[in-house]
Amino acid sequence: MKQESNRNKNSLSVLLKKEILVSIKSPAAYVVIIVFLLISGYLFADGLFLSNVATLRPFFSLTGILFLFFIPALTMRSFSEEFRNGTLEVLATHPISRSRLVFAKALSSFLVVVAALIPTVFYFIVVASLGNIDPGTAFAGYLGLLFLAAGYVSVGVFASSLTQNQVAAFIIALFVLFIFFILDKVTALTTGSLAYILQYASSDFHLATFYKGAIDIRDVVYFCGVAVFFVSLTSKWLELKFK
Repeated sequence: MKQESNRNKNSLSVLLKKEILVSIKSPAAYVVIIVFLLISGYLFADGLFLSNVATLRPFFSLTGILFLFFIPALTMRSFSEEFRNGTLEVLATHPISRSRLVFAKALSSFLVVVAALIPTVFYFIVVASLGNIDPGTAFAGYLGLLFLAAGYVSVGVFASSLTQNQVAAFIIALFVLFIFFILDKVTALTTGSLAYILQYASSDFHLATFYKGAIDIRDVVYFCGVAVFFVSLTSKWLELKFK
């Protein structure tokens, strides 16, 4: 039993190292990160000078919107590239758990998002030098972005598992994430329990709690639930596909 557990850990670490190396060697990942930093930097500077208030709230809010495009662009090749090259069929013949494969791909993409967010800590330094800013609020905002990224990455990986066309994977992920994003915007058209359900299902609604400086366990459960659901869905889909 212990040997099997060690073997599973080793297979997961090997898969994760492989996926991280693929990301590091991919020029597309660097292009996506650079574009994200350029756009987020512009929006941060523009919002800072327009509002003239020492706060990162506009940055967190706008980054949530940027993630709608940034993360699908990052994850669209996760499985699509494997399908196109025929390497996934080879992996399917090995005794590798589908769930571990999906988890490794999702985690490697998530780490790229983390790498893209690290330079934005400079924005906090700039704002802190211009006025008083609560570090706890900034921490909560960044934590919210990480939870949001985990949920969005799982959706992007699932979309990539549906097709070998990367553009199609991008569009599918963008469509699904956009639906999650706007759900709380249509609650004005509904009432009662339906309005509450739509609001709770909205990713932007839960992110807003974080960038206001609060950490609510319901928001954590929501993002973790989305991540686990789509990772599990992707695993089941691959099991059916290569049964």
